[in-house]
Amino acid sequence: LIKEAEGLIKDGIFDYVELMVIPGTDITPFQAVKVPYIIHIPYERFGLNMADKENEKINLDIIDENIKWANSLSAEYLILHPGSLGEMDTVKRNLEKLNDNRILIENMPKDGIGGEKMIGFTPDQIKELMGKKFGFCLDFGHAIKAAFNIGTDYKQYIQEFLKLNPKVFHISDGKIGSGKDEHMNIGDGEYDFKF
Repeated sequence: LIKEAEGLIKDGIFDYVELMVIPGTDITPFQAVKVPYIIHIPYERFGLNMADKENEKINLDIIDENIKWANSLSAEYLILHPGSLGEMDTVKRNLEKLNDNRILIENMPKDGIGGEKMIGFTPDQIKELMGKKFGFCLDFGHAIKAAFNIGTDYKQYIQEFLKLNPKVFHISDGKIGSGKDEHMNIGDGEYDFKF
């Protein structure tokens, strides 16, 4: 689909391609297409979990591979999930080892797709993880799901996240009233896109 994406960027439909670099993937086809890229660092399903204190070497190896891709493709940002089933302090300790100011911390739902407890689902947690070192990627769907799970109005919750000056937005649709993470196509769910 990369050549199709190139055409959509040239036609002004898309602004960039966001790549998730699955470990072991060959970069060559992406180097051949000169489009703006953003890198989404893989998450738990692919072995990276910033909240797992036993996973430090794997985390750093995967992030290092993603930084190399970002350098080769001149990617503006690298988006990172804080992780799950662990401690905030572990995530912060792992983040201290990273020195790339292109990294954006993405907010999470309170509960992941598999019901796992996520880190980084409140504006305060994201602010703490960002520190003075990293930027922020606001995932609207994740914010809506977190708001539902903690019993607050999702529009007000999104306003709190907007105060953190996100650099990138992830937009998807989903059902109102469910705290389960989902990423539906726009128009297939119930989110208030006018808002």
